[in-house]
Amino acid sequence: MKRYNIFIVGVGGQGLLTLGRIFGNAAIEAGHNVTVAEVHGLAQRGGTLNVQVRIGPGEAPTIPHGATDLFIALEALEAIRYSSYIGEHTRVVVNKFIWPPPLSKYPDLEQISLKLREKGVKPYFVDANEISRKASGTVISANIAILGFSYAVDEGLRNLLEYRHLEKSLQKVFSGKVFEINKVIRRLGYEEGRKAREKTD
Repeated sequence: MKRYNIFIVGVGGQGLLTLGRIFGNAAIEAGHNVTVAEVHGLAQRGGTLNVQVRIGPGEAPTIPHGATDLFIALEALEAIRYSSYIGEHTRVVVNKFIWPPPLSKYPDLEQISLKLREKGVKPYFVDANEISRKASGTVISANIAILGFSYAVDEGLRNLLEYRHLEKSLQKVFSGKVFEINKVIRRLGYEEGRKAREKTD
């Protein structure tokens, strides 16, 4: 099988490493080879960060530019910073959240969408922070909301992983009440993604 590449971008404190781990565990549950690499930046709060997940046979841990299958941005400005990894067949999912750099002008979501469309893709935007906040009272699980959303809108990911693989992976990362809350948040994200997919079908 061809390697399936997931590129996750955002800033430290958004749970990117956790999201990469969940994808990796789910791939193992499904019987696939997988590599997960944290690349560039710092995982400190506010520092730019990207995590690369490669599912399928192969050893190179990093994704070539333009070869991403699923591109997830938990912070919208970071989608522009790493847009060279987007190819014409990439599924792009962007959280409606901007953490602006200090003392500088920055594009809004509409401008970010236009920039991404220049890559030949139609990005999906989702308010993952709000999905998390409604279910748990905090934005801390926005990464889980965007996980569910991405699974709904990306057929390639659904062909690789079954929903139960994601659930088993969540159970390895979370337990007790936290696991139950994140199950709900993942489901809410999935439902939002399904609605978004139906609008574009």
